[in-house]
Amino acid sequence: MHTGIVAAGRLQSLIDSRDYGRDVLVMKVQLGQICDAVRSTVPQEMWGEIIEKLDEAEQHQEALSVGRNSFDDADDEPFDPTEFIDEDDEF
Repeated sequence: MHTGIVAAGRLQSLIDSRDYGRDVLVMKVQLGQICDAVRSTVPQEMWGEIIEKLDEAEQHQEALSVGRNSFDDADDEPFDPTEFIDEDDEF
């Protein structure tokens, strides 16, 4: 049982330390490719309408925002499941 708890703690530490920089970079490259495809395919006179749609979507997104700081665990200590185990406890 103790081994499973230690393994869970180590797994949680690995998850917490994951670098999301690569994922963000991949998304930026994909976004650039999408923008290039729109520019080369959609007539320029329609670009204003696309910008309006993006502005509308951004306004709706802001209305749904609950504030990221309330859910940001970046400053928290990594989860340690062994902190709740008393040495005397038997399972």
